[in-house]
Amino acid sequence: MNEIKNLDIIISVLQPLVNTGIISKTELERIKNTAMPGTPETAELDNMKSIKDTCEILRCDRRTVYTWMTNGDLEFTRLSKRKVLIFESSIIRFIEKRKNTKYTHEMTLK
Repeated sequence: MNEIKNLDIIISVLQPLVNTGIISKTELERIKNTAMPGTPETAELDNMKSIKDTCEILRCDRRTVYTWMTNGDLEFTRLSKRKVLIFESSIIRFIEKRKNTKYTHEMTLK
């Protein structure tokens, strides 16, 4: 019961940030789902990676990562004007979505 009350307090604090555009509605929903008891996401919060870490993982340039963020391929949160963090699960989905795409495409052509 205390967990639900604490969640209500957290949501009430974050709601004005959503209204001003500092936090997106999807980020607020992610927080709600993660913090709700009984949901599968309760086990742990999603790990976050910096732009530099993401570039190293994906072996690409910063501009490429920003392009993928803009296109919606990578989910991220902006903590300040200069600090952006990318959800690790988003990076994993991005890699899974694109792995062996060339090979798969070549197989369908034969």
